[in-house]
Amino acid sequence: MSGTYPKDVESALARQTLLDRDRVRPVDQRRPVVRMLPRLRVVVLGGRSVIDRGRDVLLPLVAEIRAALDGDPLLICTGAGVRARHVLGVGLDLGLPTGALAELAGREAEQNGHLVAALLADRGVAYLGHDTVAHQLPVHLAASNAVVTNGWPPFGVHEFPAGTGKLPPHRTDTGALLLADAWGAASLTYVRAGERSGPGGAVGAAELLGGAAAELPIDREALATLQRTKHVRSVQVIDGTASGNLTAALAGRHVGTVISG
Repeated sequence: MSGTYPKDVESALARQTLLDRDRVRPVDQRRPVVRMLPRLRVVVLGGRSVIDRGRDVLLPLVAEIRAALDGDPLLICTGAGVRARHVLGVGLDLGLPTGALAELAGREAEQNGHLVAALLADRGVAYLGHDTVAHQLPVHLAASNAVVTNGWPPFGVHEFPAGTGKLPPHRTDTGALLLADAWGAASLTYVRAGERSGPGGAVGAAELLGGAAAELPIDREALATLQRTKHVRSVQVIDGTASGNLTAALAGRHVGTVISG
């Protein structure tokens, strides 16, 4: 080959950085035209509030999920529970950085995911890791119509602390929201147990963040993220211990606390 070739591609981003908010704002504020999986329903099973409570709480929810498998596709995200809290405590005592703590806590959410997938294995439901969910979710949903994954965000060692502590600020609630929004999901339902399902009715994320509630229905970082999402503009938090609530939520009915961005 002969001749000379330019070192830069003609672009508005030539010799610029995506960290320049003024440069990316015109595109960042624009709503995406295409939803990749517009019929996808995302369900979050909390680790501490659902899975840690054992068979009496988890098995009826699995039965409702099983009954919903013939409808629109499902992505089931599992959270971390009491074992993650234990490992975080040990990690803090050892002085581990936030990124290492995030990796350790995510392992329990992954274990919970394998457990839930095993309960649905007879319907072809399998656990998929972050990389597979990010790149191959549609083909797996075509095979079984439901997939289980770890809801903990894949930031890993790149996670940074928030505030004065070392605890990872992004947890299952945020990770599931990021997945749902990236795929353009139709709905996102957080399943809690009893008192953790929120006050009911409808409320805005900004209102919750500005309030004085001792315990929020979803993580603070997830509420902040919900105000910046492109596709998922509201989520629902339900009491999974009430029979039929999950079935109703998956059918699009309002049975819990609806939080809008």
